[in-house]
Amino acid sequence: MKSYKALIKHLKTIRDLLEEEKRALVKNEGEVIADIVERKKDQLEVLREFKGLDVESSQEAMELIEEINTLQELNLLLTNQALSYQNAMLRAISNNLNSFSNTYSADGKYEVNKNISIIDQSV
Repeated sequence: MKSYKALIKHLKTIRDLLEEEKRALVKNEGEVIADIVERKKDQLEVLREFKGLDVESSQEAMELIEEINTLQELNLLLTNQALSYQNAMLRAISNNLNSFSNTYSADGKYEVNKNISIIDQSV
């Protein structure tokens, strides 16, 4: 069983990782986020070593856990927001790809008219 001191140090490491993840999410740095996720997995494995330790008796540990929970929720919201934005962009692009119209020009030649725009201008 490990000590409270080691637990506090480990919780601070997790908090710092979450802060780093938040910055990467805001900057949309996918590779950095993937690396952080792997490091978080490793930290969770280490956290299991503290099983059985009464963390509720340590105010500092409880404050760090609360801060970690808040950061994790914020990062989840940022991730969901980024996914929603990406999905909206993909829908806009795919709708435009389907909006080709085949017409004949004034001189009688067959033309493919591409009306592509990011903004939906239909009324």
